[in-house]
Amino acid sequence: MNKRIPTYPFPVNEFYKSVALAIEETMETIQAPDALVATSFLTGMSIACQSDVDVMLPHAATTPCALYLATVADSGERKTATDKLVMKPIYDYERSYANAYKVAAEQYEVDHGFWEVESKAINRLITSTIAKGDNTTELRQRFAVHKAAEPVKPACNRIIVQDATERGLINAVQGDGKSIAMLSDEGATLLKSGAFRNSATLNKLWDAPSLIMLDRADEVVQVTDPRLTLSFMIQEDLFQDFLKTKNSTARASGFLARFVFCHPESTQGYRAATELTDEQPVHGANILAFHKRMAALLEARDQRHANGNYSKKVLRFSTDAKALWKEIYDIIEPQLANGRAYHSIRDSASKTMEIASRIAGIFHHFEGIEGEVIERATLQRAINVTRFYHDEFLENFGDHNDLPEDEKDARALLGYMRTKYWDRGRNSAYRNDVRKDGPVRHQARFVAALDLMEEDNVIRVARERRYGRTGKFVIYFNPDFFDRPGAL
Repeated sequence: MNKRIPTYPFPVNEFYKSVALAIEETMETIQAPDALVATSFLTGMSIACQSDVDVMLPHAATTPCALYLATVADSGERKTATDKLVMKPIYDYERSYANAYKVAAEQYEVDHGFWEVESKAINRLITSTIAKGDNTTELRQRFAVHKAAEPVKPACNRIIVQDATERGLINAVQGDGKSIAMLSDEGATLLKSGAFRNSATLNKLWDAPSLIMLDRADEVVQVTDPRLTLSFMIQEDLFQDFLKTKNSTARASGFLARFVFCHPESTQGYRAATELTDEQPVHGANILAFHKRMAALLEARDQRHANGNYSKKVLRFSTDAKALWKEIYDIIEPQLANGRAYHSIRDSASKTMEIASRIAGIFHHFEGIEGEVIERATLQRAINVTRFYHDEFLENFGDHNDLPEDEKDARALLGYMRTKYWDRGRNSAYRNDVRKDGPVRHQARFVAALDLMEEDNVIRVARERRYGRTGKFVIYFNPDFFDRPGAL
């Protein structure tokens, strides 16, 4: 991560008025940073909407309305207070689910215990009848009916995944149309969990294809149409520790690129003391209205699922919205090229319009806008919010203070090849020797760095020919480059 510099305020007014007022009310009550509060609201909206709607992109692909969100904020920024206030309906639902599951599980134990007693009685009767040589046709039918009547263990329909191991995550999404969330206001715990050790599973869940086959130690689990909102808040030093150990894989796999990311400036030192009384409740009218809308969406979802309906509405962009989408896409895409503004964060920037589309779908559905067409004005709001997160990602990971990973690796390899080979009169080296002994041993990163150097005509990689046969891969150094004084 780069050194922090002052950022622009979060564009709170790009949310529709009811939510913007609730965000401002929360900021006034808790006095936490604007982006921290707004991201918490966006987390709640994602959870409330993700099982209801998808969005069709202009090129006809469909994307879910589920977000991954990350907020870096130090201790004392009131992360926990914000989370508890904004996410109250989610936690209330969790308690109700837990209570209902406890009752159902206790009844299941009784029913299944009685069923097992009946099973033993029927088995004894069957054994006795067979021993006597009597006809067992009626007992076969009775046995089949009894087997079919075995009580089914109740499902724990929780929203929040409590078990952050990879197995716990897979169990939570197993089945049809599961809609869950992984949340933490102490993100270090989440980042160290088993679920985060293999980002491939989390990447699949962000993409949310209609069918995923997830490998588990003892079986292959089939997951149909899952939805996951993933959100964490974390202190900067702990996030830095994560980046030191995982940044290369987290970036290379595209995991971090899937997040809307913010690192807001601290409000500590600028907060006024407030006195809260019974006449001045923490839950102001606008926050309560936001909670009411969240609860209504969750209740409607549960009712629909109880009736066996797991389908989702597919929202489409209006003609004007499609034109705006393509306009912004055409602005971003050229900047991903080598040497352009977004090259170092091309992993994130390439997903900008998909993330904006998800946020537009969330805005449309949460606001209760009629119909299944997202208008240009809603998409513009979503783009403006996404731009803030895009700028935050660029500010923290961009190349104004850093270089793209493949360029850093290329520079390291070039320095090594110059010292190890060129300066000693060698104009080539075996590729495997450079990888084995050089500074970049990770296969994918090594290949990416070589590709970049070949693209810039610094080296050429080819198989050597010996006695008419193809041999090992050799890296040939371009003397026009290596002869230049001071060339890296």
